[in-house]
Amino acid sequence: MNTHELDLLENAIDSLAEALAKFEEGDGGEPKAFKFAVLHMAHFVELVFKHHIASKHPLLIYKEPFSAKVDRNKTITLWDAINFINNEAADTVSPALKKDLEWLKRLRNEIEHHKFKMEVPEVRTTIGRLFRSVIEFLEKYTDIELESLIPEQTMETFQVLSNEYEFKLRTALKEAEEFEAANPPDHHDPDALPARLDCENCGNPTLVKNENSSTGYRCLVCDNEEGENIPANCDICGVSSTQGELDVWELDDGRYEYRCYYCSGRYHADKDD
Repeated sequence: MNTHELDLLENAIDSLAEALAKFEEGDGGEPKAFKFAVLHMAHFVELVFKHHIASKHPLLIYKEPFSAKVDRNKTITLWDAINFINNEAADTVSPALKKDLEWLKRLRNEIEHHKFKMEVPEVRTTIGRLFRSVIEFLEKYTDIELESLIPEQTMETFQVLSNEYEFKLRTALKEAEEFEAANPPDHHDPDALPARLDCENCGNPTLVKNENSSTGYRCLVCDNEEGENIPANCDICGVSSTQGELDVWELDDGRYEYRCYYCSGRYHADKDD
């Protein structure tokens, strides 16, 4: 008979690998996969904190380590572990991390014991933030080299989740693609505006239409609202153009207006030359 056995840390890493795989599925367009990413991530977090406690003494993960006979079927909870860690040094597990752990605990309990409602963008963002916080804790307070333990097939997702900018960029690219797909151009309207453009500030194709922007566009990565490629109209004759092709004129009242090649006077000046 085959036996599959994992120690505490191996069990934690196994759950993390499953969480990363399910996160990748969810990121690839299968929202229900995030449900299993939540469950596996919660299991990883609980086990890795227990491992940290056990590294101080293996009996400390049990409910009553000082009893005459230790019941090895009753282990401490995640919150027991967190309280132990913070009693050693206040706020080692930060209030922000504890808040995310509360969120994870609540959603896991709803998934396991009741009906649940999962806002996918919130789940995705919080898992990413929680993951980076746990990694920071492990790097600062343990000797666990987590990256060396990650299976190759989930390494890319691990690296994206680990890097806040890369995570934000991947999120923005996904949102920009979804926005563009939901707002296809009207090919019968020659003046139809593109749903998204390349952002000239950060270089990503994440500049999307935004009604709250002064230019009608805002980048999902860097919040830039400017760019020579942004569609604009001449304020004099109304011709369609781009910001880069129009001249900006300051008016007497301090306002600005766009003027095309003809309305700016450049046509006549070039003609006279």
